[in-house]
Parts: sequence; C-alpha cells; structure tokens
Amino acid sequence: MESGLSPMKGRGGSMEIDKFLELTKKLDKKKKGKEEELEKLKRLFERFHLLNRNYLDKETFEAAQGSLSAMAETISNTIQYLDAEIARLRSKRLKMPFENVTLSEMQKIQNRNEMLIKEYLAGFPK
Repeated sequence: MESGLSPMKGRGGSMEIDKFLELTKKLDKKKKGKEEELEKLKRLFERFHLLNRNYLDKETFEAAQGSLSAMAETISNTIQYLDAEIARLRSKRLKMPFENVTLSEMQKIQNRNEMLIKEYLAGFPK
C-alpha cells in the first residue's frame, strides 16, 4: 500500500485488502497453527494466480509461495496494478477496440479477486 493507490477503489474493496494484509501479518507472527494458515493462504494464492496469470508471472508466484507475508504482498501488489490499469484505461478518451475488451476483462478479474479475498476473510472470526 506504499504506492498510495487504493486497491479495488470504488467498490469497498480497499477495506478488504487492508483487512487481508493486517490478518496475514498477525498470522505470520503467530506460532501455533501457522502451518495450517500457510496452507490455507497457499490455496488462496494458487486460485489467485490461476485467475490473474496474465498479470502475475510464474517466477513471482513461485518466489512468494514460501511465506505468508510474501504471498499477501504479491496479491496486494497485483490488485494495485490492476486498479491502476483499470483507472488508466477508463480515463482514456479514445480507446482502441482491444482496450475496451482488456478493460472489461480486467474489471471481471478484479471483481473475482474481491470475492476471493472476501471469501478468505470470511473464514476468520471478526
């Protein structure tokens, strides 16, 4: 979140990604049950990668798999990148036809990302 961008801006998703990052930091510090949480986050991360394979390369995906915080940061950074690209394409006055398709695809993926994060957060007590 250092870049000042608001992930999933305009859809209430910023709170979810903030909660997600906060939760993963707490889980990273936790000793008991950490392996179970790491497995849960790995499953989320794998689903996230399948959904975002056009925006998250295999090397970054593999490098982040070892730690809770690295996976959470990678997810957050990918969401921030998508938000920036969506905003850039939306603000463009004259779009090429392929840019409209790209924008639509990015928005669909971002909505699915938001659902994935919400689903993951729902598994934890508030």
